[in-house]
Amino acid sequence: MKTLTDDAVLHIASFFDTVDMLNFAQTCRRFGRRQHADLSLVEQGARQLIDSAPTYEKNWLPHKKGRTTWIEVYHELLKLRAPPSFDLILGSGINHVNKNKYHVYVSLREQYEEQQLQQAKLLIRRKRSHSILPSSVVSCVGIGNHIMSHGKHFVKFTMTRVEKISFGIIRPFDEYWVDENGDSCKNGFSPFESWSDMIDATSSRRKYWGASNVHCCLYKAYPGSCQWTDWETTQTIDDWYGMEHALDGDVGLLLDLDVGTLSVYKNRQRLGIIKDGLSGEYCWLMSIQGASNSTAVQIK
Repeated sequence: MKTLTDDAVLHIASFFDTVDMLNFAQTCRRFGRRQHADLSLVEQGARQLIDSAPTYEKNWLPHKKGRTTWIEVYHELLKLRAPPSFDLILGSGINHVNKNKYHVYVSLREQYEEQQLQQAKLLIRRKRSHSILPSSVVSCVGIGNHIMSHGKHFVKFTMTRVEKISFGIIRPFDEYWVDENGDSCKNGFSPFESWSDMIDATSSRRKYWGASNVHCCLYKAYPGSCQWTDWETTQTIDDWYGMEHALDGDVGLLLDLDVGTLSVYKNRQRLGIIKDGLSGEYCWLMSIQGASNSTAVQIK
């Protein structure tokens, strides 16, 4: 290891993702020990990769203040470079299509089968004889993989015709909350129903929310209104200038965190700004609440 210069180590580290960087730092004290500017060689490598990123990518990144390491900031960059997907799905009747996380299918049949499975588990564990009646509507969400806190971000949702679908943004969820509560959400999930659960689900990242009290904001495809909440005292549905419905086709969203706005596009045509006063971290969100027909949705 002594024959490797610092420049060589930095060059090797530039080929790693963040998990490999952490493993590499543990292979030798020299790689992981803090040195120049209180940074380890691996930390210096992560910082150099960030410094060499295009300007528009740097504008996406959170400030290092409040983050533990440059590796953590680089990890955020790698996630934002990945194609958008529905990494987290919660609620009834929703599944990924052929394990593709960018594509989900929502149907009453899937919901019914899931409810039958839950009923079977209850019968085995508690020997109850009552049946679970299938719901006639679905209640579910798909939450995106990108955590956006700075810069401009655009996403496109493509859907088949469906009622009561919405698209927007939500605060990032804590992984531990999902692990503990995911199963209990299978009979239905809405980010507007249990405010205390939503605060619970997102609390560990609250220090990154900024000054905005808009914690979930949705474009309701029909009639086209804006629904938002602070999960404490306010939940409103507002009309906005340029408002139109969109029952099928493409819906685009532009989140501009430089100025704190969310804009809506319908089949590539800009309709207008649906909400302002946004700051802090958000993820993309697709929500279906009360639909009685099936649909497929892709995020791009």
